[in-house]
Amino acid sequence: MKYIIMLLVSLLVFANIAAAQSLSGTVVDSAGGQGIPGAAVYFPELKLGTTTDSAGNFKMTSMPNGTYEMEVKILGYATLTQQVTKKDNSTCTCNCKMGASCCSGNEVVITALGNVTNTQRSPMPVTLVTHDMMLQETSSTVIDAIAKQPGVNETMEGPGTTKPQINGLGFDRVLVLMDGEREEDFQWGDDHGILIDPYAVYDAEIIRGPASLQYGASAEAGVISFKSEPFAENGTVQGSVLTEYQTNNGLIGNSEDIGGNNNGFVWNLRVSTEEAHAYWNPKDGYVWGTAWQQQNARLTIGLNKSWGYTRLTVSALHRRIEVPDGNRDSTGRFMFDAPQNGQLYPTRADFLSYNADIASDKILNEYQTWWQNSFNAGKGRIGLDIGFTRSEHHDIDTGTIGQGNMVVNDIPYSLKYQVTGENSGLKFTTGVNGTYEFENNYPEPPAPYIANFEIPNYTDFEIGGYAILQKDFKNLTLSGGLRYDMTNFIGQSMYLINSGTPEQKQVPIGTEGAIEQFQGFNNTYSGPSGSIGASYQLPGNNYIKLNFSKSFRAPAINELTSNGLNIGTKTFQIGNINLKAEQGYEVDFAYGNNGKDISFEADAFYNYINNFIFADRTDSSLSGFPVYPTKSNIAIITGVSGYFNIHPADAKWLEINNGFTYIYSFLPNQTDSTDHVPWTPAPHLTTEVKFKFKDRHNSILRGTFIKVERAQYWAQNNIYSALYTELPSKDYSLYNAGIGTNFVNPKTGSVICSFYINCTNLMNLAYVDHLNLAQYFLSYNGQVATVTNQNQGIYNMGRNVGFKLLFPIGGHKMQNAEKGMDVN
Repeated sequence: MKYIIMLLVSLLVFANIAAAQSLSGTVVDSAGGQGIPGAAVYFPELKLGTTTDSAGNFKMTSMPNGTYEMEVKILGYATLTQQVTKKDNSTCTCNCKMGASCCSGNEVVITALGNVTNTQRSPMPVTLVTHDMMLQETSSTVIDAIAKQPGVNETMEGPGTTKPQINGLGFDRVLVLMDGEREEDFQWGDDHGILIDPYAVYDAEIIRGPASLQYGASAEAGVISFKSEPFAENGTVQGSVLTEYQTNNGLIGNSEDIGGNNNGFVWNLRVSTEEAHAYWNPKDGYVWGTAWQQQNARLTIGLNKSWGYTRLTVSALHRRIEVPDGNRDSTGRFMFDAPQNGQLYPTRADFLSYNADIASDKILNEYQTWWQNSFNAGKGRIGLDIGFTRSEHHDIDTGTIGQGNMVVNDIPYSLKYQVTGENSGLKFTTGVNGTYEFENNYPEPPAPYIANFEIPNYTDFEIGGYAILQKDFKNLTLSGGLRYDMTNFIGQSMYLINSGTPEQKQVPIGTEGAIEQFQGFNNTYSGPSGSIGASYQLPGNNYIKLNFSKSFRAPAINELTSNGLNIGTKTFQIGNINLKAEQGYEVDFAYGNNGKDISFEADAFYNYINNFIFADRTDSSLSGFPVYPTKSNIAIITGVSGYFNIHPADAKWLEINNGFTYIYSFLPNQTDSTDHVPWTPAPHLTTEVKFKFKDRHNSILRGTFIKVERAQYWAQNNIYSALYTELPSKDYSLYNAGIGTNFVNPKTGSVICSFYINCTNLMNLAYVDHLNLAQYFLSYNGQVATVTNQNQGIYNMGRNVGFKLLFPIGGHKMQNAEKGMDVN
């Protein structure tokens, strides 16, 4: 802590003595030439922004030199993206002309291709989940908040255990980032969620496909890049207080943040808490073992000056989640795994308890430090990032002592050089990045608890080098690059005596009566990946994209070495240290339109993966649990996703948004019951109709809207059905609704608070999502049983009404960019 305080003081001093140049400009209407007040001017690479004054003027101070993509937004105009160069020892100016439109359009994104571009020019499909979209939804985790997007799905074992899928692939094939830092928190496991505070996420970028050369092998399916809120404007202190409640599982969430910007010295502090009791559905009633809690604190300090920027983020997150196992009696009533205070069954008080430590549960702790730096170097910039993450994992089956206990430490690093031509349209990025990971199992717990060692102690060193080149012409963008990765796993052997008994303990090799739990190994995997693609802007706001990519992924540690019970999934998993690296080959094509009345994009992909790794259930069991050895096969995954949005220019009070996803998978040379990739998502179509009320002069309500939504999920019969590994799912329709508004001081324009109400599963339907793995959890009087029909498993949540209040701090005003109104 004292070192953080010393750094804070040093940055404050430097902020006050360093010279500050500025970038100023004017935003005007392209037709009439008058200035546009209230336009949001933002630089995504820097997380810095401001708004235009009454004459359309803006000024950015304490901004690093360099060439950046600038984004200008305001309702009633097409979003403007413009390349801006700020030079040293001067006050730079730029002027922007915006054309009227009710469609926002070309949002700036920081793409996984390594260069900043907009969604239309990116050769790969990119989805932006905006801050408003995050606020206006009811969700429990960050993955819940993005799972409705085209091509995106989520696997789950309960409300706090969601993991993302992109184009039918998940877990280690999807790279998740928070402000650029890799989230390596047991990403291979399916029995807990991504360890990110949902309140700390401001918006998100989703890159669908393996053209993520900047991030490497873990991005085989794509990248989800979560970002925290932008820094406050210079000379201000701003923040917010958010509170929410959800009726179904009693979720109570609170989050407070405060941040400031003093002559380039920026800081932000956020503290959040969440807790929920067991959820309810019409089929199961309250589902035993689904309570959870989470606390998080996150601090960022940094400095923006003409030479570049430096930022340090530290965070601590604690999550405790119950994991349902479906233990019931012969009548289907939920039971305790073991008697609790003489009781065999949970009482209503147990179901409504916020203490997530009664059923089988997990304790997850994550501590992160992330230091990001960018320094100007000639006409380019050097980026140097390094971090440290400690993730602790405790599996508690009964009682209070963990039986599966491990800690994983990660040191991610990145060094890159970027240069952008002022007038040439060329953008070049090259660098090296990776991570060093080391994991250790804790010692055995005391008797009568029996330790469960699922993976060995190991180290994992990953390094990769890449180069990416992009060229922008008037209507054409060409982008391509190459990468080479190397991964080295070193696993330690482990020997046990009295295995499976309270007297079990680790012993040296050669001990009489010892059995080998893990074989020592030293495996190195290396391989190239690459991408080449183009986008072309056609007349009439049409565009097309085409991209070819080659991916590489080394096996994950669980795929190589698992030899134990996964307490969360109640399966016995066995790895294979002889697995080869996956090699994928994908082609992506997209056609879209960004017109004034409609906007749409249809994306098609074909992905051929050699040595595709997955767990295959056998007809044997160990200790009563089904055995899943790891194997590999060729896999073919193809699909179509897209959106079709209607936003009439002459009826700005109406929006109709549609999103569609269809994924098909195939395993060649297999039997009829084993010829599909397990857990391929069901096809689905989501339609949202949103009505926006016109703001009245001097009204205290601004930006008011009402929305209704229908989500249609079709049956999924293309499954891996052997030995009931996967069950076909039924079709169903969910209906959702919501309302939101801002309470505003009519004299000053300051927002007093924002209020949102959302109802999910409005009709209280009893249903099972195809990727809800809890449908396979079933025990009778403590004995694991195989689910052969969906009615035996656990269903998804019933009707849930969420209430959310957001109180801004710092005199936040309603700008036209935020209003749901006609500004003309």
